Amino acid sequence: MKNFLFSIAFLFLTTIALAQTKVTYSKDYAGNMVAKDQYGNIIAKRSKDYAGNYVWKDPYGNIIKKESTNYAGNQVSKDQYGNTLSTTSTNYAGDRVEKDQYGNIMYTYSKNYAGNIEKKDKYGNLVGTYKKDYAGNMVFHKSPY
Repeated sequence: MKNFLFSIAFLFLTTIALAQTKVTYSKDYAGNMVAKDQYGNIIAKRSKDYAGNYVWKDPYGNIIKKESTNYAGNQVSKDQYGNTLSTTSTNYAGDRVEKDQYGNIMYTYSKNYAGNIEKKDKYGNLVGTYKKDYAGNMVFHKSPY
């Protein structure tokens, strides 16, 4: 009985912790992109540094990642120490492909019939969809599957 109650409590807490299913991307007064959760709390801000690279920072000003363009025109994301996190390029079908630092595919971004952007994992399973809301902000809806 004790294990049963513990497992029910564990399931309840993990459901609450992982229930965030909507992230909204909008612009602030300074033109920076702002990522907000479903309650309107700021998760991260994207701004440009002196070299024109995009820098994502958390609400406290700590660097999450830096995005730049490499010699081949691909977008490269690096952490605060300069280690490569991912590289994003375009494939033959015009889809964006995100690969990890070793060249393994992590995600593929493609447009569906409605014009929304679908995010799929390396196996082709739907992770979520980016849709525009009434104000023109991009909203990420996590897939329920």
